[in-house]
Amino acid sequence: MLESHYGAMLNAAPASAPGPRPEEGQTNANPGQNPAQNPVQDPSKSLPHSSSSSSNSNGNGSRRPFSCFRALPSSGNSQVVGRKGSAPQYGALVRDEDCLLSFLAKRHIERIEALIYERQPWRIRERMKTASVALVLCLNIGVDPPDVVKIQPCSRLECWIDPSSVSPPKAMELIGSNLQMQYERWQPRARYKKCHDPTVDDVKKLCTSLRRNAKGERILFHYNGHGVPKPTANGEIWVFNKTFTQYIPLSIFELITWMSAPSIYVYDCSNAGIIINSFQPYAEQHEHDLEKQLAAAAQKQRAAGAQQMAPGGPSATGQNAVQLPNQMVSYKNCIHLAACAANEILPMNAQLPADLFTSCLTTPINIALKWYAMQEKLGMVPPIQSDLIDKIPGKVNDRRTMMGELNWIFTAITDTIAWNTLPRELFQRLFRQDLLVASLFRNFLLAERILRSHDCTPVSLPALPPCFRHPMWKAWDLVVDLALQQLPEILDHNAPYRQLPFFEHQLTAFQVWLDSESESRTPPEQLPIVLQVLLSQVHRLRALELLARFLDLGPWAVNLALGVGIFPYVLKLLQSSTRELRPVLVFIWAKILAVDPSCQVDLVKEYKYFLSVLQDGFVSKEYRTLSAFVLASIVHNFLLGQTSALQGPLLSICLEQLNDGSWLLRQWLAICLGMLWQNFEKARWSGARDLAHEKLYVLLRDAIPEVRAAAVFALGTFISSVTDRSEEQANNIDRIVAITLLETVGEDMSPLVRMELAAALQWMVLLFESQFVAVYQAEHMRGHGHGSASSFVMCGDARDPLGLVSSTHSLERHVSMRRGVSSSSISNMGGGASNSSAGSGGGGSSSSGSSAGRSKSGSGPSSGAGGAGSGSSTKTIPFQSIFTKLWLGICNLAQDPFPRVAAIAQEIVNHVRDTAECPVMAAKEATMATASEKCSSLSVSLPPSPNTRVNYLSGAGGGGAGGGGGGGAAGGVAGESPPVGVTATVGASLWAQKLRLSGVAAGGVSQIQRKLRTSSINDETDSAPPAYPRAGWVPGTGPGSGLGLPSGPRESTHSARSSGSESNQYLEPGQSLTPIVRTDFIPWAISYFTRPGKERYCSAGGTAEEGRQRFHVDRNSVELRRRRCRYMRNDFVRRQARWHAQEQSDRFGYDVCVWNRKTQFTPSIVKLLPYEPQFAVAYREKVLVYDFQLNSVRTYGADAVSPSMVFARVSSMEFINAQDEALQLVAHDDGVVRVWQSSSSGAAPSASSSSSTGSSASDDPADKARLVTAWNALTPANHQQQPNFRQRLQAYRGSIGKAASSDASAASLASGSIVTAWQQSSQHLVIGGGGCRYLRLWDVERELRLNDIPLDRGDTSVRVLAPYLPNMRCDVILAGCDDGSVRLYDKRCAPQDSRIGMYRWHSAPILHTSLRANETVLVCGCTDGRISVVDIRAFMDKGLLLHQWDAGGDVTAIASHQIADTVACGNASKISIHSMDGRVQKVLRTNEGFIGPKTGHPTCLSFHPYKVQLAVGFVDNTVAIYSPTPVL
Repeated sequence: MLESHYGAMLNAAPASAPGPRPEEGQTNANPGQNPAQNPVQDPSKSLPHSSSSSSNSNGNGSRRPFSCFRALPSSGNSQVVGRKGSAPQYGALVRDEDCLLSFLAKRHIERIEALIYERQPWRIRERMKTASVALVLCLNIGVDPPDVVKIQPCSRLECWIDPSSVSPPKAMELIGSNLQMQYERWQPRARYKKCHDPTVDDVKKLCTSLRRNAKGERILFHYNGHGVPKPTANGEIWVFNKTFTQYIPLSIFELITWMSAPSIYVYDCSNAGIIINSFQPYAEQHEHDLEKQLAAAAQKQRAAGAQQMAPGGPSATGQNAVQLPNQMVSYKNCIHLAACAANEILPMNAQLPADLFTSCLTTPINIALKWYAMQEKLGMVPPIQSDLIDKIPGKVNDRRTMMGELNWIFTAITDTIAWNTLPRELFQRLFRQDLLVASLFRNFLLAERILRSHDCTPVSLPALPPCFRHPMWKAWDLVVDLALQQLPEILDHNAPYRQLPFFEHQLTAFQVWLDSESESRTPPEQLPIVLQVLLSQVHRLRALELLARFLDLGPWAVNLALGVGIFPYVLKLLQSSTRELRPVLVFIWAKILAVDPSCQVDLVKEYKYFLSVLQDGFVSKEYRTLSAFVLASIVHNFLLGQTSALQGPLLSICLEQLNDGSWLLRQWLAICLGMLWQNFEKARWSGARDLAHEKLYVLLRDAIPEVRAAAVFALGTFISSVTDRSEEQANNIDRIVAITLLETVGEDMSPLVRMELAAALQWMVLLFESQFVAVYQAEHMRGHGHGSASSFVMCGDARDPLGLVSSTHSLERHVSMRRGVSSSSISNMGGGASNSSAGSGGGGSSSSGSSAGRSKSGSGPSSGAGGAGSGSSTKTIPFQSIFTKLWLGICNLAQDPFPRVAAIAQEIVNHVRDTAECPVMAAKEATMATASEKCSSLSVSLPPSPNTRVNYLSGAGGGGAGGGGGGGAAGGVAGESPPVGVTATVGASLWAQKLRLSGVAAGGVSQIQRKLRTSSINDETDSAPPAYPRAGWVPGTGPGSGLGLPSGPRESTHSARSSGSESNQYLEPGQSLTPIVRTDFIPWAISYFTRPGKERYCSAGGTAEEGRQRFHVDRNSVELRRRRCRYMRNDFVRRQARWHAQEQSDRFGYDVCVWNRKTQFTPSIVKLLPYEPQFAVAYREKVLVYDFQLNSVRTYGADAVSPSMVFARVSSMEFINAQDEALQLVAHDDGVVRVWQSSSSGAAPSASSSSSTGSSASDDPADKARLVTAWNALTPANHQQQPNFRQRLQAYRGSIGKAASSDASAASLASGSIVTAWQQSSQHLVIGGGGCRYLRLWDVERELRLNDIPLDRGDTSVRVLAPYLPNMRCDVILAGCDDGSVRLYDKRCAPQDSRIGMYRWHSAPILHTSLRANETVLVCGCTDGRISVVDIRAFMDKGLLLHQWDAGGDVTAIASHQIADTVACGNASKISIHSMDGRVQKVLRTNEGFIGPKTGHPTCLSFHPYKVQLAVGFVDNTVAIYSPTPVL
């Protein structure tokens, strides 16, 4: 049988990927099909019945045929398999590769915070324009300068004109006109002034007039000194006197003074570099002096400001205000370009123009072609004459012609050379700040190449690194060669011009770079070329797709793209109507906004482009998600963006698509809505008219935690968007929203959702501060007056999470309120102050959220869940039941098992406490009792709300998100309108302001008390502004401030303003509240789009994995290879266990103790990991994992999180991801489940150094475990009945010392213990016990409660759950109960129909139950020592009893091996090993000692899932392993 079993497991074909599981409340017999297509039927009808004619009672008196496993409906998650000749088997062993891993989502393996990366500045801080150009030509045609000896033949051309061809005056005029035209190609709108053979006065007049007209813009000074001597060593250039008889020196310092700054200088003369050498030290000294003057002026200004702030000081008038020095000008923006270095003369080659430097700067294409044609080494075939180059057709600005395309390519190449050579800041300054400067520097690179070939070195300031040997010049030579080859045919035969393949080749090179995927690669040099390709319609789509792939590499790639100048190009493309470009443009803009949110300002006018993509149903979900993210970024904290988007149909489009199939789209639609109405009241009311808040309620139960958190965020901003609380309609809606949030996600499994819930509820505290203060103070007074345990509400001690809320709160006062006749008023809130929890009041389950239904306005009296009528117009409701319920919810969050959630909620509790403890509120506290006594009844008249059809509120009996209590037993009558909490106080900050304005000291407290006693306690409004000015109050300075955790950030750019009005005190429109706490959910969600593609979920746009969060598989990753190695190890362990089972049969030598250790306390649970050489033991509140191979031990407990935290006793533990790297799931007596990960584990990227939602920082010690998640999985019934669970914990700890008695084991397995069963293949966690009369099923992947399975009848509760083998796929749950019954449930069925079998072979409580692996044989044992082996296929209530025997009395522990035929029983005197037929195989006596001294009786037993190993925990604080083979 074992052979057939393992043959079926190890040789089974790979199972198909499981389909989506049914949502909460749905049933689906086949998870891969639609529930409507495959309805849940009676399991007995699925397959033919066996020959037996017996029937089974279903607990309701009716009897139905029952055949367990062969009759179960098969599904994608459970298939019936069997082999010829073997016993019928159920389920299937899923291969390790096909078994899903848990807790590997981003929210589990990293901190919930913004992605940290270096943001590089890319915007040009000050765009500049060269507005004026001075052209100074000192040629003196016909007269050569005395210090230059020209060769013959010599270069003569000036601006491509031979001066000797016409008269000197005419030549001078033509040269000046040509030079102006050449500059106008690059800057046509500049103001040009020519000055021919000038004097010093002419230059001065020219420069001063240009500066006067240009103001702060740049001026270009072009100097041609070919007719004058070389500049002097002092940096002087030469001009003429009026009669042209002398050369007059002009100091460069005088010229700079006239030109001022910013300016650019071009020197085309020999020895030009000496000018720059003279200017540079002068400029540096000038900047140093300027900094000194600025520092002195700033110091004087600070002194003057301090004098004005002093009492009696002079006022800040214009007479004594210190002015910064403006007489000095900074020369940082002065740019110099010189034709050659110092002591160099210009080339005189007759084939080149005399003004070669000017030709390179102004006509680069012509001179580049001529220079290329004259290079003999290049070997042009056929040779091109120089005169043909002058006839090249086309214009520079027409890219379809040869001249235009050559200029286009030249621009791309020179940009690429500069970008790959220059520092980023210098590149931005020279090539992106000014169009004319950028053109001159591009051409300067060409001038460097050409002039260096003639032994000249052009010089610039700022200096550029050498670029004349850059590899891209080879590409330019190829382009020129290909272009010149076409030139003869174009000129002689009018042949059409063929476009050059340059850009296509460069895109291919860029694609090769992207495909390389090397971690050490340098940035691609083709990025500026890709920028230029965007101008081409032919290659635009390909260029955008490659650019999108590049941006997807991470924030560094986005910074590079923005630095090279991509922004204006892609912004302009948004005006294109081409549909093919929409997806890629949306992707690019999403990447840009994720890295630099400031781009939202530039996209406000283009928001309709992204709105059309979001609305287009033909666009894939991935790009619609990106559009939603872009739109959310546009409206994020940007009023202009919110106003523009609201005018468009953004609100309605988002609401229409909230139920889309893509989880990422749903998440960002919710975030977009939240950002749209954040601090924007107009959008909030538009959403209220469209019932946006009700439509968001659906997302609170979404399958993906990130979507639920986004919905909570959106509803939180919905509450905070209205600061004017004078109208009750807003208050009513917000109370409904807050109550719905608390009841739906108050007990959500995901800490991410609970953190956002705490952050959302803080707005209710801020907006209705006085109501919460009243609740706090009333509880404080009641707690001190009666000494009740409910005074924990004031403490808010998050360090002790076990002091939870009692179900009966002391605030339930007998204060009657007259209910208005209008149907829009609030009816009975029945016990709203009680803490709703599952299982309270007698079992059953209730769905999360509100339990009442809807009724139309004016439809007559409606009844609540409890059946209370609404016949009269008056009802009694608890005082401030809504705010009490919210306050209890916040206090529960402050006791959350996840530290970060508790810290956030504790900040809110501290805020209310500090508010109540301020002097004004202390005075008010003294009058609370008197005021409440006088307030016998309050009238509540609420205006109707026609646009707000809200769900009715449930009573206290209605379960919350995890509610499974008495349904709505305590619920009251619900009306059409939301509930209204009636205020008993007036806004406290009103009196705080009066105290501050009147300067009342301590002696004026009595006066304040009199005012408080006469305050309008019957005010109709129940809202109030902040009860004290938060800007001046230091949180935590009052009494009891040391009870909370460290405070979170409270700073904000906006602050609440106190008004002087006594009747209405609200924030002015446009002002926002200062939050008490902040979460990083939104920055963390935004960082999803900044990640490289391989670090994002592959389900973002796909349909195959829709609804799941899976990463892209890197087949070459180290982690994948390690995982495959572990899977091979697992297969070996299974095969070896099968071999041992076959060879040794029932001759197992369990009498050999191969390992033992002493523990600090009596162990309650022992378990062996299935594949790792590790052993886990639990005692008290800790779990220890021993590693045999590393000889180490790791502790999982409160010390790993915070030494001050207190955990309850460990009652169960499981191993998650056992086939890979196991996580420890630990369940505690208080219903809290925690999942731990070893800090040395590497199951996911950065998992060892980061913490999910900030549970522990990355700088934790290496030996500290990491808390992955924690939640309240079950609320034990005994917990619900006790007002203070900490007392029960202390009582338990007091009894620990008596554990030496035989009752220690029984105490550890009492009915109050929580039991669990983990199934890896379906990622389901079954939890029960704790006195609860139901089983709860959790979907760990979705972090959702699937359903509560009732135990049908009786007062019994689950005592043990049958474990699942690792990777075993099974849809049944086997539970042993206190009444001796063993019950079988099918989790695929509806909860009320899920029980498919119940076996009563025992009368004592069940101590152990288990299903044989892949068989239909049940092994169970009770505390009386009776063990039964049952075939559960038979048609009888008891099944077919195969074997039954009595193992002796006083049995403390029972365990059975799911593969080997072995059952172990332990009592006070021995551990007996039995076979499946009851024969005793081995007896291990505790009073004789095995390897030495005598040992105590066993408290817990556990077999290895596969190997022949037995783990035992003894009452004398000892754990041991018995096996015939070593543990290693």
